[in-house]
Amino acid sequence: MSLRGRQPLPDLPDATSPRAGEFAKSGRTRRRILDAAIAVLARSGYAGLSIAEVAAEAGLSRPAMIYHFPTRRALVEALVAHVTRERVRLYEEGVAGLRDRPDFAERAVDLAWEQAASPVFAAFAELAQAARTDAELAEFFRPAMAAFDDARRDAAGRIFPDDLRAVAGFDLARDAVRFLVEGVTQQDGIVRDRSRRLAALRAFTRLLVTSPEGRALLARALAAAEEGGR
Repeated sequence: MSLRGRQPLPDLPDATSPRAGEFAKSGRTRRRILDAAIAVLARSGYAGLSIAEVAAEAGLSRPAMIYHFPTRRALVEALVAHVTRERVRLYEEGVAGLRDRPDFAERAVDLAWEQAASPVFAAFAELAQAARTDAELAEFFRPAMAAFDDARRDAAGRIFPDDLRAVAGFDLARDAVRFLVEGVTQQDGIVRDRSRRLAALRAFTRLLVTSPEGRALLARALAAAEEGGR
C-alpha cells in the first residue's frame, strides 16, 4: 500500500510533479533540490537554509537552482509541502509493510522511534520549531501540520488491523506514542545514562499499546477526560 496512485494531501501541491508543458526531468530536478534542502535543514537548521547551500548540496549551479525556485520564500513553501508529504509517505508505507505481522502494534511503535531518527523527521522538526517565531514560515507550516495530522489519522484508519482500531483509546494511544517520541527526539534532553533511559521509554511505549495494563490505563484516561469535560 502506498501514497502513489492516490491523491493524498490535496491542499499541499507536489512540487516534484511536472507542470503543464514541462518535461519529466524538471520534476525530477525539483525533487533533487527539495531532497537536498531536507539534508541541509537536518544538518544546518532553518537559519542555515539558503539558496546557495541547497544548490551546492544538490550539485546544481545557482542559475539552475533559481530557475526552479527563484526566491528563498518559494523554496521554503515547496519544501514545507515536500517534507510533509514525505513524512506521510514514509509513515504509510512503513505501517503498510507491517500489516500481516502478528506483532503489528509493537513493530508500529518501533517504527515511530526509527522514523524519528530520519533526516525527513529532523527537517520537519526544524520547520516546526522555526515556525513558532517566523510568521512567514508559519503561514505555510500550520496548514501543513493540520494536513499531516489528518493524513496520519486517515492512514491509521485504513491500514491498522481491525482488532487494534476497535480498542478503546486507539487514537489516544497513537497520540501518546507520537508525541512522546517526537518530544524526546526534538528536545534531545536525555544526557545522563542516555541509552538506558531511551530503552526504557521505548519499552514503555510498546507496553502502553500492547499490554492489558496499558490499554486499561488508556481507557481510564479517556474516562477521566470525558468526566472532566462535563
